Amino acid sequence: MQQDSVRRFSYRAENYDKFRPNYPEALIDFLQASIPIQANHVIADIAAGTGIFTEQVAAWGNLVYVVEPNPYMRQIAIRRLAGFERCIFQDGTAESTGLPDHSVDVIVSAQAFHWFDPVKAKAEFRRVGRNAPQVAIVWNLRNTDSPFEVEYERFIRTYAVDYLNVSQRKMSTEDVLSFFAPVIPVYRVFGHVDFLTYEQLRGRTLSYSFMPDESSPILPEVLASLTALFDAHQESGEVRLSYKTRLFVGTI
Repeated sequence: MQQDSVRRFSYRAENYDKFRPNYPEALIDFLQASIPIQANHVIADIAAGTGIFTEQVAAWGNLVYVVEPNPYMRQIAIRRLAGFERCIFQDGTAESTGLPDHSVDVIVSAQAFHWFDPVKAKAEFRRVGRNAPQVAIVWNLRNTDSPFEVEYERFIRTYAVDYLNVSQRKMSTEDVLSFFAPVIPVYRVFGHVDFLTYEQLRGRTLSYSFMPDESSPILPEVLASLTALFDAHQESGEVRLSYKTRLFVGTI
């Protein structure tokens, strides 16, 4: 992970933790069953952020290494996961986790793989994994189906700094498949829907690394546009934002 990809979340960590979506329980159940997760499996969540996905995985009761390079996000993850005694927090990246050789059975990464150097990350995963570790890569991908979702995507493209260079949309399915090659991973898509108040939509929008942050001089213009968009599409004080949650799982 390049240093800029780490630093750019420092002032977004609180919004990220409060307002980013979690992941469908159907996906969590499918992942647990398809690996299948055993009680003695050690899991590493790579680029765990504030621990949103980690929290759902840690509920299985396994030992989990929570690897996150950004100190602000890692501290929030420590707070979020305080109730899970088997979480061990590690300052590290996908390319240099700091974990011992052959120490984990399952590696997961949610909403982060597009930041990785895939060649270096694969070498690192093989180093820390044992017995051909299982790897699960997950993304929540916003839909652009409804009138609000179409307009929200247009709003993001209007104000985003480097959206198509850094968002997950830059990475094709073929890019992910090449990471697992020659193994063909299992691929599944799960539906996920959120209903957001204006405060929640504002927080989620400001959590995106490619959007102007709260110090930006154009923030008033961005928020005025977002308010108008929300007001035009809200029903009973909420807008509907849906996702395709993509899962790739296989051995490396």
